[in-house]
Amino acid sequence: MVRWKIQVMDKSHLEQVMEIERASFPTPWTEKMFLEELASPLTKGSPPVSFHFVASLRGRYLTKGSPPADFVLCYIIFWMFREEVHILNLATHPDFRRLGIAHSLLLFALDFSYRRGAILYLLEAREGNQPALQLYQKLGFASCGVRRKYYPDTGEDAILMGLFYGDRKDEKKDHEQSRIP
Repeated sequence: MVRWKIQVMDKSHLEQVMEIERASFPTPWTEKMFLEELASPLTKGSPPVSFHFVASLRGRYLTKGSPPADFVLCYIIFWMFREEVHILNLATHPDFRRLGIAHSLLLFALDFSYRRGAILYLLEAREGNQPALQLYQKLGFASCGVRRKYYPDTGEDAILMGLFYGDRKDEKKDHEQSRIP
C-alpha cells in the first residue's frame, strides 16, 4: 500500500514534476511555465487565485547516497476566481497510476476550494485520455462541451467537463464540514 502526503508545490518539487509532466503529455508545460505559475502574483494575492499541490512519499532516497527527500507522485494546479475553479493541470507519475492518488489529490483540491466558496469546477481533457475522463466522471464531472482541435500538437478535441454544487449558491460558507462526496 502506498501512503502519501499532500502539500503545497514549491520549486524543490519542480525537477520531479517536470519528469511526470514530460511522461504524461504530448506537449508538456515547460519548466518556465511552472516557474511562472509558482511565482505568479496570483499565488500571493488576497485572496490568492492560483493554487498548486503535490502528493508525495515521505523521505524516499531519490539517488544512492542522497539524503531522504519527498518523492512526487502526482500534482495539481488550479485557479479559483470567486466561485469558479478551473483545473489547469493534473498528472501522476507513470509508475504510480491507477492507485487512487490522482483521485485523492483531486478530491483534496475540490474540498479545498469548496471550503473557500467554490461551486463550479471546470476542466478540459483530451478526448482520447480515457483514464482521465473516467476519473473525472467518477467524481461527478459531466461533459458540457467540446473544444474542437483544442490541442495543436495532435489536433485532438478537448472535452470540457464541469461539476456544479449549486446548492451552495445562497448558503453561508461552512468551514466546519465539507459537502464534497
